[in-house]
Amino acid sequence: MKVRVKYCGGCNPRFDRRAVTERLKSEFLQIEFVETGDDEGSFDYVAVICGCPAECASHEDLHGLHGKTIISSAKESGELEKILQSLSPY
Repeated sequence: MKVRVKYCGGCNPRFDRRAVTERLKSEFLQIEFVETGDDEGSFDYVAVICGCPAECASHEDLHGLHGKTIISSAKESGELEKILQSLSPY
């Protein structure tokens, strides 16, 4: 499974966005998390991680086969984790 992770620009971060991704990587070893590169690829899921409620990261052109989640707080990362658990083959 391949998940595209897109971050906002980080102008007003209220939590460590990359720490969320690192935690997910350690929990979901079978998932490939793509943080940089070409957005034209094929992804099973898209996770847009924004540092504040403005949610300014552009993601209109990013589409995952099973959807997309936009989070703007560490608390919301739990919802993303639940979604990945439901999609994970293991």
